[in-house]
Amino acid sequence: MALERPISEFLDRTGVIVYTAPETPVQQAAETMSQHNIGSLLIMEDHESLVGIFSERDLLNRVVSEGRDPTATPVRDVMTDDVIVVSDETSRGEALRIMQDNHIRHLPVANDETLYGIISLRDILQFEKEMQEQEIKQLRQMVYDKPYPAYPG
Repeated sequence: MALERPISEFLDRTGVIVYTAPETPVQQAAETMSQHNIGSLLIMEDHESLVGIFSERDLLNRVVSEGRDPTATPVRDVMTDDVIVVSDETSRGEALRIMQDNHIRHLPVANDETLYGIISLRDILQFEKEMQEQEIKQLRQMVYDKPYPAYPG
């Protein structure tokens, strides 16, 4: 089954990791997310230590609904600091289970001290959709391109 295969198969290791510092105002963090068209932002201390993640849900639940001033509130005050991180060898199915069990949509991916990036629920589902479409295409080619045997008589 495709979901048993590791997330390393679709993780873009050549992409830019978008992050910000804990002191960054929420307004600036939201602008960065909008600029990069992403739903979450990694929060890094000294450009190397992952200390949190700030998501659209954090923005809604901890800033907007609480009436905080996004220009005066540092992202440190409203980020999720209990970050779940997975390995690039974690299966796609396991990543989906972790997301579902923890009600999250984004997972940082790291091995030892190396941060590879972040995957989203949308990334996994899009990859699975593409894999299924490719499999369907291959099956159609097998059926339609293979000549039928001629029977005597």
